[in-house]
Formats: sequence, C-alpha cells, structure tokens
Amino acid sequence: MHRRSLFPAPVPARWIAALVTLLLAFPAFAMADDSGTTLILTGKSERQVDNDRMTVLMQTEARAPEAAAAAADVNRTMEAALERAATLDAVEARTIGYSTRAIHDPDDRSRIRAWQVQQNLELTSGDFDGLGKLVGVLQQEALTVSQIRFSLSTGARREHREAMIEEAMADLKDQARVLARTLGATHLQTLKVELPDERHSGPQPIMAMRAMDESASAPALEAGHSTLRLSLRGRLRAVGAETLRGRIRGPNY
Repeated sequence: MHRRSLFPAPVPARWIAALVTLLLAFPAFAMADDSGTTLILTGKSERQVDNDRMTVLMQTEARAPEAAAAAADVNRTMEAALERAATLDAVEARTIGYSTRAIHDPDDRSRIRAWQVQQNLELTSGDFDGLGKLVGVLQQEALTVSQIRFSLSTGARREHREAMIEEAMADLKDQARVLARTLGATHLQTLKVELPDERHSGPQPIMAMRAMDESASAPALEAGHSTLRLSLRGRLRAVGAETLRGRIRGPNY
C-alpha cells in the first residue's frame, strides 16, 4: 500500500527562474486588473481677448496755511468733477484716497508752514472715447492723471468661458486617447472632472504720460488685450488594456 506524501513535489528551479523573469519584464501599469488603468490629466485653454474696460485714476491737491482752507479747495474741485462725470451714463465715478499732510519748515521742524490735502478720483467706463474726452476736460480743472489701466469686464470673461471649457475638455480627451492607445486600451471612462476658476492676466497699467502734458489734451489710448487661461483636471479610466491574465505555463519536460 502506497502512502501519499504530505508535502508537495518540489517545483523545478528553472520554472521559478522563468516566472521571475516574466514578471520583471512588465511595468506596473501593465499589471492592472480588469478595472483598467487610471489616468490623471489636465486640459488647458488660452485666449487673448481685447480689453473692454478703461479705468483712469486722477488726483487733485491743494496747499494752504490752514488745513480747512486746503480741504475746501479740494472739495470744490472734486464736487465739480463728479458733477461733470455724472453727465455721462457710461462712466462710473468714485472718490478714493483722501489725505491731509502737514508741510514743515525745513529749518524748524516744529513749525508747520502749510497744509496739503489730496484726493483721488477713479473713473471707469467701456466707452473709451467718451472717457478720454472727459479726462481731457478734467485736466483743465485742476485734476491730473496718475494712472490709466485697461482690463476685461466680467461679462466679456463670461462670454468666452463656455467655449474655453469645450477647448480644455477637448485637450484633456486628446491626451487621454494618446495614453489609452499607448496602453492598448479600447475604451475610456470619465470618472471625475474639476473646473477651477479661470485665470486672466489682470488689468494692464499704462501711464501714457506722453499724452498727458501741460496742454491737457485728451490722452491717446491703446487698450491692448488680456490673456484668459482655463484648465480642467480630470480623472479617467482606460479599460481593455492588456494585463497578465491566465496561467503562466512552464516549459514542458
């Protein structure tokens, strides 16, 4: 009567060597199971769009022996400027940055020679010609231009957003198809897509002092453009890729 051994027959050493060599020959993604390989990608879209908003920062200042007198002078100038700006429906006006400063005697710092009051006026509009003419008039009424900047309105950014989402998604899909084809996958499944806020280059400050001389003429303006950028972050699964399936057979003996 023959007894069955409690221990399995030893595996030939050359079988083990062949198995180890085969496993090391495949990269990690090739060993994915039937659920496929996960791809994490970013799709991008970028556009240059003409600026449609102009903002002009103007200022007026006055100096007098008494602070109240200097303040009254500034207030009169600013009230007149606001009244003139109010006649243009397309112009938004607001006052900012009111300041009062003592002017000291250089020989005796304890003695105040005068008071200087300053206030800024910010004007914004999509009507470049109308705002340019207004600025030219205000320059003749004791206001000076400190800065001009151009930007893109919220409405203009919103107008391009939908098309840029489509472009970014197409870019993401193109990348996914290339990777899936490289992996030997037959299908792509979208698992998750994130849409962060789009970015833009922001206002472009333009000093434009060449057109703001003592003649107080309306400044020559060049709006330029803003750059809009939008990105999508996506997680996709490539399925049908080749994997190590089935039984690995050793050499015949």
